[in-house]
Amino acid sequence: MSVWWFSVHLVPRLPRNPAVLLALIAIVYVAVQLVVLPYGMPLEWDEAVYASQVAPGVPDAVFSAPRARGIVWLVAPVVYFTRDPVLIRLWMTLLSGIGFCLAFLPWSFLLRRSVLVLSAALFGGLWTTLLYGTQVMPNLYVAFGCAAATGCLLLALRGGPARAALAGLAASVAAVAVLRPGDALWLALPLAAVSLLRRRVKLAAVTSAGVVAGFVPWIVEAYVSYGGPLSRWRAAGEVQGGLSLSPGFLHQFKTANGPVFCRPCTLPLEDPWPAAWWLVLPVLALAGAIVSLRSVSLPSVSRDAVDPVSAPSAPGSPGVPAAAVAAVTGFSVAVPYLLLVDYGAPRFLLPAYVLLAVPAAEFLLWLVARRASRVVAGAVAVALLAHAAVQMTVLVELADQQDRQRSYNAQVVRDMAKRGVRPPCTMVDDLVDPAMTFVSRCDTLNLTDPGDSLEARMAAAEPGRVFALLTKKEPPEPMAGWQRYVLREKDGEPLWTAYITRKDTAR
Repeated sequence: MSVWWFSVHLVPRLPRNPAVLLALIAIVYVAVQLVVLPYGMPLEWDEAVYASQVAPGVPDAVFSAPRARGIVWLVAPVVYFTRDPVLIRLWMTLLSGIGFCLAFLPWSFLLRRSVLVLSAALFGGLWTTLLYGTQVMPNLYVAFGCAAATGCLLLALRGGPARAALAGLAASVAAVAVLRPGDALWLALPLAAVSLLRRRVKLAAVTSAGVVAGFVPWIVEAYVSYGGPLSRWRAAGEVQGGLSLSPGFLHQFKTANGPVFCRPCTLPLEDPWPAAWWLVLPVLALAGAIVSLRSVSLPSVSRDAVDPVSAPSAPGSPGVPAAAVAAVTGFSVAVPYLLLVDYGAPRFLLPAYVLLAVPAAEFLLWLVARRASRVVAGAVAVALLAHAAVQMTVLVELADQQDRQRSYNAQVVRDMAKRGVRPPCTMVDDLVDPAMTFVSRCDTLNLTDPGDSLEARMAAAEPGRVFALLTKKEPPEPMAGWQRYVLREKDGEPLWTAYITRKDTAR
């Protein structure tokens, strides 16, 4: 199916009601998740940290300075009742579908249906967007908030429903700040700048107020647990390895098709071609922004029109090109992860991807219409199909890899439970994995924490409390005399070994 056929024949037959159209797209997005992804996949490290904050019977994992509570609140309605990963992932999938609709809803009044559908498909078809639709992670919802905020700002500049646009702008920016405060600053910067350039001080004020409102929970927690906002901000930077000029763009390119996390990112760049889309997307977005800038003097096109592919998207207002604003905002939210963070995780760039998808779709459809050639349309269609194939291949491979690794680790912990490691219990290690403690429901003791010690913890423990060390190496001296269980072997050698003792039998 060519892009030309898609735009001329299929798009006019799509529902004209934006809510119905977006609901259909979101249903497809959710359906792909349900069909492709493994829903029994146990929670990983970060997910377990967030879920443990509200799961009854599970000790709270350490909530480090960079984290924020937004994603905790999103997962709370299901985690409060169950730790079953299937139900947790189904709940997150439902939320991701709703978030997808809300993210693109403002854009349905700004873009032609062809651009709306293609931009939503470009973003929804990324492996990162699909994989993290089931995950208890904030980045996808930050992306939804960034898209919604930018769209609402443009609607307000266009002179759309003022109250709804302002409320949507404030709520979206606040939601981003609640989820990831640092990302909210990089979102608000271009939005406020565009508002001031258009002499709409009220919009800049609403954007700023949204940021402040969203920061309130983070600031309150900073005073309670970190000695104030500045101390927490510095601690957050230290956890991230220090925020300074770094080749984050190289790390992000290396991980564009996996792995899901790379720190330190020393992966060799052996086969970069499947990740070429990562380099092409910003080029397409920049081209789309230029096309959008050149079309600002053209009249707006109603979304109820026949929607020919050659027509420009309706600009946010006279002189305010929607695709160009989306591109600038997309590049802005990518800055910290491309230039300041010295490791890679593909999910970090989801907010940039959702915004860059709009100008990229704008340019592709403009290119097809400009050339009016079946060859060009066919080339674009083939490129998009190849891109979709790469994304689905990566999605299946990474999802399977993650499922196998997480399931393996979770089963190791369950095998510990067969040896008596059940609440009340404490897992001891230099770096205890919260995903494992979420399964075991044990609290933790970090041996490197200067404010705690094994001797003090055992002395204060109630009789019957179990202490367990799960390790792949030799145990520290105090634990060498504990009961030893080899849980996993590799080539006849111990791989995972548990050392277990109980308070009333400890020597």
